[in-house]
Amino acid sequence: MAAVFEMVDRDGETAGGIIACALAYKLFIWLLPLALVVVAGLGITADAAGESPQEAAESAGLGGLVSTSVASAASGSGRWYALVVGVPVLIYVTRSVLRALIGAHRLIWRGERASVPKPTVPATLRLLLLLLVLPFVSTIATALRDRSPGIGVLGTLLAILPFAGLWLLVTMGLPHRDAPWTALIPGALVFGFGCELLQVVLAYFLVPYALAKQGTYGALGVAAALLFGLYLISRLVVAAAVVNATLWERRSSREPAAAA
Repeated sequence: MAAVFEMVDRDGETAGGIIACALAYKLFIWLLPLALVVVAGLGITADAAGESPQEAAESAGLGGLVSTSVASAASGSGRWYALVVGVPVLIYVTRSVLRALIGAHRLIWRGERASVPKPTVPATLRLLLLLLVLPFVSTIATALRDRSPGIGVLGTLLAILPFAGLWLLVTMGLPHRDAPWTALIPGALVFGFGCELLQVVLAYFLVPYALAKQGTYGALGVAAALLFGLYLISRLVVAAAVVNATLWERRSSREPAAAA
């Protein structure tokens, strides 16, 4: 129980809510060039397969707000232009997301600026790859849930492990002072469980509500729902870092006492 109170104190001292807001904004900006690339890919794939963009979106595992918005945009022209422009911009914006993650973890871990890793090109491409893999895990879990309830429950439980593993790889490249990679496992598990919980909230509550209110609020309602979802994800990122930093400091403070 004492560890929980320390986590709450650390989150308040480092302004975890403000960090999550800033990170959500960065992720929202990151989605714009990603949408360009997805739009171009869906349009080209639809032409090659003789499908409509909506059918191509559903075949790719996109649903809800993403399927409706991106598939309609893929019906337009200029797909190759969107692809050529979107890829370099996506890499550039991913570097901005990486800088935000580095800054957030440095504050939460209370690390020194000199020991903070740099947002290099290899690190940026690595983060981009890991971020792109995350939706595929979600897509597989969703497909299993649609197949049957029993398999869906099993798929949901098993999806926690790849979510946690992917986030463990991400956090290994972020500031965590002198803690070994094993000290990052608790936060990775928190992220994995949280992603599955958020997926249920988004799929069964937020997305249906936003689609139902789309006629009333239009694009503003969709943007608000998307930003709220990104804030929840960002809050989960902050919580995972807070858990890791708090548990590691508690463990480090006990080791000298035990040695004495």
